[in-house]
Amino acid sequence: MRSLLRDRDGFVVGAAVLGTGFAVLNLAYTWDWGWILALLMAPALIVRAVWRTMPGWLLLAWVLIPTVIGDAAVVTESAYLVVITALAVAAAGRTSRVDTVVMALCLLSPFLIWLLDTTEWHRGVGAWIWFSGLLIGWVFGHGVGQQWALIDELERTRTKLAETAVAEDRQRIARDLHDLVGHSFSVVLLHLAGARMNLTSSPAEAADALRQAETVGRRGMDELRQALMLMREGTHTPAPPERRELDHLLASYRDAGMRITLDVTGDVDDLSAAPRIVLQDVLREALTNVAKHASVPAARIRIDVNPDSVTVRVENALGLRPAGTGIGLTGLEHRVAAVNGTFRAKAHLARWVVEARLPRQLTGTRT
Repeated sequence: MRSLLRDRDGFVVGAAVLGTGFAVLNLAYTWDWGWILALLMAPALIVRAVWRTMPGWLLLAWVLIPTVIGDAAVVTESAYLVVITALAVAAAGRTSRVDTVVMALCLLSPFLIWLLDTTEWHRGVGAWIWFSGLLIGWVFGHGVGQQWALIDELERTRTKLAETAVAEDRQRIARDLHDLVGHSFSVVLLHLAGARMNLTSSPAEAADALRQAETVGRRGMDELRQALMLMREGTHTPAPPERRELDHLLASYRDAGMRITLDVTGDVDDLSAAPRIVLQDVLREALTNVAKHASVPAARIRIDVNPDSVTVRVENALGLRPAGTGIGLTGLEHRVAAVNGTFRAKAHLARWVVEARLPRQLTGTRT
């Protein structure tokens, strides 16, 4: 039933089946020539199911006129069931002013039979019963139409958000790639320009400038490959942070009142692009959790740079609330896994420990 109400064609087909069933039932409650009127109105909803652009007023006129004639002549009895179904279909669609006028006439039509005074049943409760049924059909159809309008609006909004996300993603990729390789290749161009100027007067200096350009260029290409690998994994890829950016990150928390003890073994600047990106992400998320959850605003950070890997460990005193169920840590775990690293965050001896082990170089990116 839910799917029929959500789908326009399904709703119309379902109404056609129901309305045709009512029309067949109507044949059993006819007298004299009333069967002609019943047969005349029977295919109306089937035609509407096939003719998708059929005006609502035409559908309603098709079923209403035989119904009024049959009730006025007292040769039909249950034809209004078909009108109720048709009214729901018309009200659910896009209505024009003519459609609205004909729907209002449908609602008032039982009282026309009352005024004609051809049957006692309409003079009593009958007109009000059929009016109530028609009103229910109109309200139901109008509600279905409102639901369709909301679904259409949702689809338009979803499409707009998707287009916006694509545009923002393109801008982010362009910005990240510019930040990532712009500096490296600017330096390469400076070395090449120096080599060209010294090529005749000082060949040794020109050769040295070319060697430096080659070194910087290879490193830039290495960082570009690693950034593209991260993008392929679906992760956000900012420009690789340098050591001074790491110091700035820690300084921002220290300035806010957090006590941070830092112990570094090895050269963090010697890490390639991807591990440096993820390393700073680990520290940012871990220190954010310290600020939010720790009982004491203090953390101990240990970074060990080994020949093949780098390990970062952040410890702090446990707080009143657990810090291991947040979306941030889950996303961080996925990002560490994207560079073939390992990640864990758990309580240990009254302390909260966040630890990540990252490769110093992504496989397949070395020049």
